[in-house]
Amino acid sequence: MIKKLILSTVLAYAGTTCVIAQQPTFLSHPTLSPDGKEMVFSYEGDLWKVGSQGGVAVRLTGMEGNEINPRISPDGKWLAFSANQNGNMDVYVMPLAGGDIRQLTSHDASDEVDSWSWDSKSLYFTSSRYNRMSAYQVALDGGTATRLFPHVFNYISNVVPTPSGELLFNDSWEGYSSANRKRYKGAFNPDIKSYNPKSISTVYRLYR
Repeated sequence: MIKKLILSTVLAYAGTTCVIAQQPTFLSHPTLSPDGKEMVFSYEGDLWKVGSQGGVAVRLTGMEGNEINPRISPDGKWLAFSANQNGNMDVYVMPLAGGDIRQLTSHDASDEVDSWSWDSKSLYFTSSRYNRMSAYQVALDGGTATRLFPHVFNYISNVVPTPSGELLFNDSWEGYSSANRKRYKGAFNPDIKSYNPKSISTVYRLYR
C-alpha cells in the first residue's frame, strides 16, 4: 500500500513538472486581431497565432533570424512584421491564415513595423535610414517607401493613424527606446504628438 502511494505521488509530481516545463516563457510583441478573437506573438524568434481565450498555438513563420512587431491589418486578412534574416530588420507581409511571405522593404537600415493604415492598403514603419530614426509608409503591394516627415530632424517613431486621418507619433529618442517606463514623469518622458497631413498649416498637437 505504501509503495503504491509513493509511486502515485512520484507520478503526480512528474506529471506536474512536465506540464510546467511545457509552459512557454519570454513571449513578446503580442497583437490582437480586429475582432479580438486571435492573437499573434513572437516566441523563440518565430511568430505564433493562438485564440485570445487560449488554446494550442500555431507557428506562422520559421525564417532565419528573428521575427518581431507583428501587426494584423484592420480588415483581418494580413499580418505584417519585421525580420532580420538578411542581417537587418526589413518589413514583410503574409496572409494571417498562413501562406507565402513577401518582403516589402530592402534596406541596410533597420525597418521596424509600427501600424497599418485604416484601409489596410499600406504600412507605417520606423527606420534608421539616413542615420536617424524617422517614419515611413509603404504600400501593401510594395514599391518605394515614402518618408513622412522629411524636414523634421527629431527621432520620429511609433506612428499610428487615427480614423480621422491624424498621425500619432513620438518624436524623441526616449519615445523610441524607453516609451514603456512606468510612472516616469521627468524631462525625458516621451509625449505623444499628432499631425494631420490634410491640414493647410503644419500644426502639431501635444498629448501629455
